[in-house]
Amino acid sequence: MSSLHPILASYIPVVEGLARTIGDHCEVALHDMTNPEASIIAIHNSHVSGRSPGSPVTNLGLKLLRQGEQGHDFILNYKHEGIKDKIIKSSTIFIRDEHQAIIGCICINLDVTSLVMAESILKGMASFQQEPSEEKTEERFAPTISELMDQIIEECIRKIGKPVPFMQKEEKIAFIGLLDEMGLFLIKGAVQHVADLLDVSKYTIYNYVEKTGKQPS
Repeated sequence: MSSLHPILASYIPVVEGLARTIGDHCEVALHDMTNPEASIIAIHNSHVSGRSPGSPVTNLGLKLLRQGEQGHDFILNYKHEGIKDKIIKSSTIFIRDEHQAIIGCICINLDVTSLVMAESILKGMASFQQEPSEEKTEERFAPTISELMDQIIEECIRKIGKPVPFMQKEEKIAFIGLLDEMGLFLIKGAVQHVADLLDVSKYTIYNYVEKTGKQPS
């Protein structure tokens, strides 16, 4: 340790302190980047990667060092692919000397394998996703049939993405098709209501529905 830079030596207690604070799933390593062949000078929770003091820097470590030389002080929250059967979230914090040259780094490696698996299970349990063939329809409660029609019409206008007065013919046809799919034309008087909304005749509505391949009853 006599040749170790005093700035690096001052970080040795930080390694154990960080690892013990975060927990057994967190490996913290201190690297001497002036000695890449045996860069690790302190490591805690080394079971995460299986390394020990005297282990060399990794190829990614060299790449990150190059990025650090370009002005970065740290590179955070990247996925480490080098440990088999583990999902590792890593961060590297560079240590500079009095001349701002990088002399070392602290690497934090979080084994998040169990967390990712738990996240997947929880997402599946909490999912409200319908079958792929079904389009999600939000259920609403309408006190009157008139309000029900208005709700359906407003939803279809949102899907078209344009107010009725600005719809082109093809958009109006698509709009009518959506209304038909929503079952609006099963309601007595709905065809006339929509015709008035579009300022067209009932027969135009029937014609538009025909173009979508269906016919209102």
